[in-house]
Amino acid sequence: MGQKLHVLFVRGMLYYDGVSAVEYEWIKSLRNRVAYDYVLLDPDKSVPEKLQAVKDLGCQVYPLRYQGASSLASHRNREKVLRDFLNQHHYDVVHIDTDLLSRYDVAKVARQCGVKKVIIHSHNAMRSVHGIQKLPGVARLERHLIAKYATDLAACSKEAANWLFNPQDQGRVRIIHNGIDKDHYVFSDSRRQALRKQLGVGPDDLVLGNIGRLADQKNQLFLLDILAALLKKQPKAKLVLIGSGEKEKEIREKIASLKLTDQVILVLATDQIPDYLFAMDVFVMPSLYEGLPMTLLEAQTTGLPCVISQSISSEMDFPGMIHRQELTAPAEEWAETILEVKPVSDRQAEAAVLTEIGYDNRESAEQVYQMYIGG
Repeated sequence: MGQKLHVLFVRGMLYYDGVSAVEYEWIKSLRNRVAYDYVLLDPDKSVPEKLQAVKDLGCQVYPLRYQGASSLASHRNREKVLRDFLNQHHYDVVHIDTDLLSRYDVAKVARQCGVKKVIIHSHNAMRSVHGIQKLPGVARLERHLIAKYATDLAACSKEAANWLFNPQDQGRVRIIHNGIDKDHYVFSDSRRQALRKQLGVGPDDLVLGNIGRLADQKNQLFLLDILAALLKKQPKAKLVLIGSGEKEKEIREKIASLKLTDQVILVLATDQIPDYLFAMDVFVMPSLYEGLPMTLLEAQTTGLPCVISQSISSEMDFPGMIHRQELTAPAEEWAETILEVKPVSDRQAEAAVLTEIGYDNRESAEQVYQMYIGG
């Protein structure tokens, strides 16, 4: 085996999100050919379990801290600390997984420091009404700077590519689907029953599930309204909500105000995602915007039917598994859609669909490696 490529991921933080999950799969799959490190620009928001997981795979994690009296001063200080870091460490590739237009500055600094391969990889598909509010001219300029400083453009979906890159640069974009390890998500009824018993869930309870950062994007506050509407017609409904984030306090307050304390199981962190998916009956994702959400891929692979917002791309739909609803529809209509969903007759069989539609982690990892070496 020759010398490994040295690749640096630049992220804000590591937490229970789809991007962290897919990076973890790349690190595992490519460990014989690639040595990965992390630079974190907002390290104090990271989840300790995620930090430890990548360290256990041999990654060095470098927290970079910066501040300033204004946003401009903070921006300049960020560039300085990143430049100092890159001048002290050699990397063959800087890989920037992001949904932020402002990340062009990381690519600029990397190129100025002599990094030959600088990748900006889009992992979300924000909508202008829900995403970051910027003047169109500013957004176009930042997209132009992304294309100027990045040697390679990549995206997890066409919609994610359209969000982060200007129309004239779409021809440069490499679409690399976010893959998962199929073997981890083959449905197990015994594990389903064990976890439902542990959670105090009865055999007749209808268990909804949602996994994601507790943030505006994921729209969990509206999900609580959906649950409240559903309970009027299905009193045995419960919601398993998995994630952490800045909306936790507000979500807890709304759970209390809607008197849903006995119906919501809030799990801030877990390494049992497959088991929780096995235990659920319907996965509900009313996100305001997404790229190709890993949790939706994982849910379908376990044979879990999904009720999701129209804003989510159809590129990863398993046949018959997805039921869409408009974000503008009231909670009562979402509840009706959930009640209309029929369980999948053979949940184990859905795992085979993952490979058929091109989302196996081994395939996506190989595409990433070919991008690193210029293939």
